[in-house]
Amino acid sequence: MANDLQVEKRQEQVSLFMADGIVFEGTVFLAQYAMYHSGEQRVLDLLLEDDRFLPMKANDGTFHLISKGMISHVRCKVVLEEGLEYIDRQIQISFLGNEALQGAVKSNLPAHSTRLTDYINSGNEFFPLFSGDHAYLVNRSLIRDVVLLD
Repeated sequence: MANDLQVEKRQEQVSLFMADGIVFEGTVFLAQYAMYHSGEQRVLDLLLEDDRFLPMKANDGTFHLISKGMISHVRCKVVLEEGLEYIDRQIQISFLGNEALQGAVKSNLPAHSTRLTDYINSGNEFFPLFSGDHAYLVNRSLIRDVVLLD
């Protein structure tokens, strides 16, 4: 007998990089409909929800409740909004423990706010970074420093 109260979810593969250096590989569960925009829920939407922990099924089959506040960055699929003009800025981000990520942030801030400082200090807790074939969502609160490379 099917459970009429069960919410249909889709699974998306992610890598969660934790502040203590641990990396969780597995899937997170996303709703078919996002709460604050049209379309499907994205990993960024999940990270920005009020819940402090997100459920994840690790590749070995174990289930974890992951503290969002301890996630330094997430490797996942990131789709930018269509129809906006973006300015690419090449940066290097350093986290506690000297882990570093290098890539491009794509800013769509107004002309009077195009500095890297404006971008890093604005917006949600997580922001996208594009590095080669990978995309990341970076937790602003766990960045030690950012260096502009271009």
